[in-house]
Amino acid sequence: MTVVSIQLGIEDYKSADPRRTISAVRNFYAGVLLLGKQCLLDQAPDADPMEVLATSYLPEPNEAGGVTIVPKGYRTIDLGELRERFKQFDLEWPKGDIRGLQRLRNEFEHFHSTTQDTTIRQVIASCFPLVEGFCEILDRSPAQLLGAAWETMLEEERFFKAQKAACYATLAPLPWHDELSADVKLSCPHCGSALLYQSDASNDDPSSIEGKCRACDGDVAAEHFVQIVVEAIHGGDDFLAAKDGGEPIVNDCPDCGQPAYVQSGDIDVCYFCGERAASECARCGSPMSVNDVSVHSPRFCTYYKNSLRPRLAKARQGGSVFRSGLA
Repeated sequence: MTVVSIQLGIEDYKSADPRRTISAVRNFYAGVLLLGKQCLLDQAPDADPMEVLATSYLPEPNEAGGVTIVPKGYRTIDLGELRERFKQFDLEWPKGDIRGLQRLRNEFEHFHSTTQDTTIRQVIASCFPLVEGFCEILDRSPAQLLGAAWETMLEEERFFKAQKAACYATLAPLPWHDELSADVKLSCPHCGSALLYQSDASNDDPSSIEGKCRACDGDVAAEHFVQIVVEAIHGGDDFLAAKDGGEPIVNDCPDCGQPAYVQSGDIDVCYFCGERAASECARCGSPMSVNDVSVHSPRFCTYYKNSLRPRLAKARQGGSVFRSGLA
């Protein structure tokens, strides 16, 4: 059943009939989950499958005066629980984006999805590395396990890699292009596709980007394009920093106001306008992060400006001349 679902999904995937797209999503998603569950079953070959895959368990008294934990009902684990159970079985979760496929599957199940066919095909293709990783855990050759379906999967993966590389190549003149590694996935705000590019491949100014999506032909303004890039590269680290109570990595730029100023390790620059904030206050010499920079006087820290303001006000009220030394 595991292999059959994936093979049926690939057959639907190859079809030119748009009506089979929903079938491709359902079959392929179900097949990938089943393949992941088989990885767990192989780790405990003597156990009852429900003992491994049940979503909940109940204690039952036994003859020894203790309790035995038994599966409750017949509901098996979903995607989130599968990932958690991989950790419990000390298995590494393979690379591959199945969350996008899960989102599409839920859209099709609960309401009419407006997602473009090209994007759907890309989302399915993004799961192929996950299938390969599951096969590796099972110590099975994907080609032997999936037959002709595997060759189709390889062809599609190569196609989308080439498409993505061509799109990202148009961003080569931009100052942050080298940070767009193979693992970085941009996401079109209209359709979710990673196939974003700039119309003028010679442009080296982020503020002049004329963004486009190859999947849906949608336009992406320069400000939004750069925000997408920053989120793709630094969003994960920014989330972890906030979660751990640390300084934010992504900030509003004190010069252009865009949420594109990044401070992380050796990186200290706005991805939109190129502004670099002062690293220390020109007056008191204290170290400054971008959050410490005074909005109206970027060379001075906010603390210095705030401590100076009451003295300035008092001096003005007294009619005396106060030389602040500010530029």
